Amino acid sequence: MNNFKFLNPVNWGIVKIYRDIDNYRSWIKTIKSEENNPKSKYNIWELKHNIFYNVYLTLTIDETEANLPDNIKKLKIVESLNPIHRYFDEELGYAECLVPEFNQFVDDKGEPTLTYLVVYRFAFNKISLGWFIRWALILSGLFYFISKYDLISKFLQWI
Repeated sequence: MNNFKFLNPVNWGIVKIYRDIDNYRSWIKTIKSEENNPKSKYNIWELKHNIFYNVYLTLTIDETEANLPDNIKKLKIVESLNPIHRYFDEELGYAECLVPEFNQFVDDKGEPTLTYLVVYRFAFNKISLGWFIRWALILSGLFYFISKYDLISKFLQWI
């Protein structure tokens, strides 16, 4: 049965692309509704989003933890983000679609500060730049072949 896995429409690339787009549209609707609800955890935690609906927040570590090693600081940040991770997973249901990024701010002298920018990006499963380029090349080659050999008129004459 595994030999005919390609016959299952769930495994087709176009279905996966549709699912990615549908999930992203659902993510946008969810973020808009959470943003419009003043009592939602989105507004309580002062989360924000950019035009691509990447959700972000800034987080500052206490001055008492400034002398800790960097890996311990990052661990403390991850621990403090636990309620937000649970919110995205259990309440909104988007944990498998989000990728968190941690960026540390630097001051004017180039020294790292105790403030971090945490960004949650929506991750597509199938859509990628490589996928887009590959299909653009395939379709342009197909259109070139059809127009060069005038296959449409030949097909119509054959019919």
